[in-house]
Amino acid sequence: MGLEQIANVFRRRRILILGIVAVVLASTALIVFTQTPIYEAKATLRMDVPVAADGSDRVQQSAESEMQIETEIRALSSHDLAAAMVRDLELLDNPAFSGRKMSKGRTARASQFRIDNAAEQLLSMVTVQRIPHTQLITVTVRSPHPKFAAMIANRYVHVRQMNSMVDRLQRQEGIVAALAERTNKAGEELRHAEQAVADYRNEHRMLGGGDSTNALAGITQLAAETVSAASARAAAAAKAAGVSAAAAMRPGPESATSPLLSAQQQRYADLMQRKAELSGFYGSGHPALANVLAQIDEVKRTMEAERLRVRQRAAADAAIEASHESTLARSDAQGAAARESVLQSNLAALTTKAYQNNEAGVKLAELERAAETQRGLYLGLSGRLKQLGAALVSGTGLVLQSTAPIPQNPISPTPRKTMMAALMGSTILAFGCAFVLELTDRRLRSAEQIWRLFGLESFAMIPMLRSGVEKDTAAKLIAERPSSLFVESARMMLTEVMRQRRGNGAQVVLVTSPLPGDGKTSVAYSLGAAAIAAGSRAAVVELDLWQRAPAANDEHETIDLIAYLQGESRVRGLLTQASSPTQNALTVFASHEQTRDPSTVISSSQLASLFEDLRARMDLVVIDAPPVLAVRDASNMACFADVNLLVVRWGHTTVEEAADSLVALRSPVDGVVLNAVDYPRHARGHYGDLVQYFNRAGAYYERDDELIQASFLDKLKEKIRRPRAA
Repeated sequence: MGLEQIANVFRRRRILILGIVAVVLASTALIVFTQTPIYEAKATLRMDVPVAADGSDRVQQSAESEMQIETEIRALSSHDLAAAMVRDLELLDNPAFSGRKMSKGRTARASQFRIDNAAEQLLSMVTVQRIPHTQLITVTVRSPHPKFAAMIANRYVHVRQMNSMVDRLQRQEGIVAALAERTNKAGEELRHAEQAVADYRNEHRMLGGGDSTNALAGITQLAAETVSAASARAAAAAKAAGVSAAAAMRPGPESATSPLLSAQQQRYADLMQRKAELSGFYGSGHPALANVLAQIDEVKRTMEAERLRVRQRAAADAAIEASHESTLARSDAQGAAARESVLQSNLAALTTKAYQNNEAGVKLAELERAAETQRGLYLGLSGRLKQLGAALVSGTGLVLQSTAPIPQNPISPTPRKTMMAALMGSTILAFGCAFVLELTDRRLRSAEQIWRLFGLESFAMIPMLRSGVEKDTAAKLIAERPSSLFVESARMMLTEVMRQRRGNGAQVVLVTSPLPGDGKTSVAYSLGAAAIAAGSRAAVVELDLWQRAPAANDEHETIDLIAYLQGESRVRGLLTQASSPTQNALTVFASHEQTRDPSTVISSSQLASLFEDLRARMDLVVIDAPPVLAVRDASNMACFADVNLLVVRWGHTTVEEAADSLVALRSPVDGVVLNAVDYPRHARGHYGDLVQYFNRAGAYYERDDELIQASFLDKLKEKIRRPRAA
């Protein structure tokens, strides 16, 4: 939801919103300015860090420090301390606390029950809190009397210190004496246990440290080295055995070559190419070809001799290299075998010693556990004794870090903050109520809403008139105020109706509404009067016979519908006279007497003849039908009409009523007329149709304050704008 929608909600519900805000602000102001001011005094305490007797700082462990601070906070908030405050400060004698006149000795004479009640009263005034992540504690006292609040906050710490000092010293002295005795005894037992461990080690020749662990590590290391030596020996033997096989697998002398052999091979290839070239031109006996053949034979002999020499030399080099590698491999195998033998000997000795230590280690472990237990007990008791000794030297407890000054300004009430909070809260509450009303409001108010919900066009929005519109005043209003908003709305309705014309003859329009009181009759007469003003012949047939009183119609101005249907010639002559082109008046058919059975009249065959006559004589015929949700007659009359209009009352007719009316009519509705529209209010609400521009377009209409229903603010603005008499 955007700001524009919020502004629209405010425009529509501004009285509710401003009313809620005003009521809340007034109530808050009444409470704020009648409330007794409360003052707050705050003293800050600090927990001392213990200092050892030798002067070196010793910070307490975190958990122990936290426990001490929590204990002090609970002690400061206890009932016993509050009762001690009441007695020591004689608070029952103080008028600022008891609310009574000064009276010496009232506290001394008070019973324990009164002391307990006063202690609870004092606790309700005091708040003890810790400042997070520090060793500081705040004592806050709230009272209508600022001096009394400061006095209680400052004295609270002194009373707590005095009451706890003696008890703390007595408890610590007893604890220190008992702890010193236990520490001395534990030290003696520790010395005996450590001596027993040392004697057992000397007896079994066991070195210090983890003997079994060290032996196991040594055995593991020797075993790994032995395995490594065996692997090295096997690898060397395999290498020696494989040297001969490797020598046999080396490339043979056949693949050996030399620079001279390569040069002869290249020359041989060149001569063979020369031979091929000469053979294509000369015969086998040609001297040039014979010379080339002789050179080829010479090169072959040279190549065979060089190839033999190269092969012999390569075989000799391979034999020498194989012999060298075999000798080295046998030497490596012998060295690995010797190392393996030494490692196996050491491993056997170390394993034997380890098994011996295992047998003696069971008793040794038992002695070491006893000694370790005694050592832990001794160290714990010794450390605790030092802590308590330091506490006796320096003392622990609360220290007043800062005194509480006498407060000058009350903490409650705070008019500015309270009123701002009330304003914000009331605004949120008011808008929340307004939004709830907007979401739950099912009343029809705009043409856009009707189109969105039912897909129907709104032919007109008839304005709300101060004195209302009756059937005998509609024509007068249209004739006397042709430039007024009401007349323009009636003309717009007539224009939309005439656009629906089907075929020749008069346009018959059925006007109905969901319930009585929606203004369908005034709409019907306004439509007929607008047609007369436009120069057309128009008639209104009142078929809402259920609540028609005989005195409601003037027999001289209307044609008796019942008499016409019964065929009286005098009445039919009136129709001929009324349909004359020179007659500039609205023809009205209405019952002059109370009809006992309206359904019989509506189902009369003469009624169809009436409409046939009217179609031939008139330009527009308007049927004033009964409300569609009250009786079913309107659905039976729809067969006579060319256009069906549903009149809904602005801000009263609900969506459900309109939807049920469309179903009950059982005929298509061509358009909707919004009646009794409060134009100024509708324009302020920005309901999404053209009426929202009324305030800026109102200059086009004749100003008629007696016709437009003005709001209270509009009336107030008019009084302000009205010039004063000279």
